[in-house]
Amino acid sequence: EKLLRKLNSVDAASRVVAYMEWDDTVLSQQVRAKVQRMMHYDVSLRPFVATVSVADQTSSLLPRSRPAARLYENVGLIDSSIHSGSSHMYEGCSIDSEGFSIDSGFESRASSSCITSDSPFLCTPKSFPTTPSSRQLVMARSCRFSEDVVYLARDQLRVENGLSSKDQKTRGLAQSLRECRRLAVFNASDTSTGIVLTRGQHCATKVGNVLYCSTRSMVPLIRNEYVYFEMAINPVGGNGMQMASLSVGLSTTEMPLHTFVGAWKSSIGLCTTGQILNAGQWCSPIDSVSSCYGNNSVVGCLVYLDDNSCVETWDGIIINAFVTFNVNGNVVQPNSHLSNGELLESSDEQSLNPSMSLAVPKDEELFPTLTLHSQSQVMSHFCSGDIMARSRMQIGAPKDTAVYALDGSLVLRPNEDMVARTEGLHAKSPLYQGY
Repeated sequence: EKLLRKLNSVDAASRVVAYMEWDDTVLSQQVRAKVQRMMHYDVSLRPFVATVSVADQTSSLLPRSRPAARLYENVGLIDSSIHSGSSHMYEGCSIDSEGFSIDSGFESRASSSCITSDSPFLCTPKSFPTTPSSRQLVMARSCRFSEDVVYLARDQLRVENGLSSKDQKTRGLAQSLRECRRLAVFNASDTSTGIVLTRGQHCATKVGNVLYCSTRSMVPLIRNEYVYFEMAINPVGGNGMQMASLSVGLSTTEMPLHTFVGAWKSSIGLCTTGQILNAGQWCSPIDSVSSCYGNNSVVGCLVYLDDNSCVETWDGIIINAFVTFNVNGNVVQPNSHLSNGELLESSDEQSLNPSMSLAVPKDEELFPTLTLHSQSQVMSHFCSGDIMARSRMQIGAPKDTAVYALDGSLVLRPNEDMVARTEGLHAKSPLYQGY
């Protein structure tokens, strides 16, 4: 009776009156061996006959219904679909509308599970798969979930750290990020269906067959300040011999996600060929060799969105964004371009101001954008702790100006020429050795 009461405290249980097993077996030796490998406990596989009493007399012992999160807390219910824009919960707050796609929380996983029974006695813990391919799938899924949690925790700690910064803009943006529940990562709700976001939505990988797949950041650029971010191209595959074909740049939300960044108006991108595509117009650099990039390369982008450069046009009020690219610390020098509305023909003037002008509607926000053409993997550097450039010269920033990262953290103070080396979560990766 005491054991029955203890079982009833978990869920409704009935007393077994009689139990008898048959001597003959209906399963072959091969099937029995397979079942035993899938079971956690030594369970008899012989047919049996059991007589169970009706639990009328124990109906008063039935526990009240418990939440699904408590009911299945010992059952593996990891969601197998980590899809951009899916609805999940994290730390008790809904984040699907904010662009997150991290599978976490027992309640969301239990509700999306295929389990139809309310009794935990009918659900045994999920056994470890027996085939190598299924084991690899389960391990990879668990690793992705662990990485997402670690990266998300790191990003939230960085936001909290920004609240105590001495810089006013850093504190203001950190406060805005916390209130809006946003982070400086790729936006899952603003990502093409052919791209999978991992590592806390810092890493974008193309998996679909669409020609061009794009993704934008969750946080727009700060206005009237120099903002710098980087994107690192990781080799895909065991040998990493596949050539990368992509573009790193900027765009507004008007640009469709299946469009090559730079081909749409108010967008600009640096292609792996070293050419710059600015609002549909190609621009060749002076040094095409140093401007090309591929696997194991880091592409940087410095932007100044000037609200004071207003020009009234038929399309409304237009402002200029001045963009400077660099590849592995080498600033990309366009052959000829418009800067501050004037055509620079002197090589000396070009060396002093290597930025290109991008026309942007004043009411539109500008976002770091990545377009993948090949099956490539790209890691974003949106925080000063992840920036790999080491000096103001490698970034291409003017002297005596402050440079901020996308999350508002300081990359360079006005009186600094060298970037403070703050180790991030992946700062010691072999990808960046020698950079």
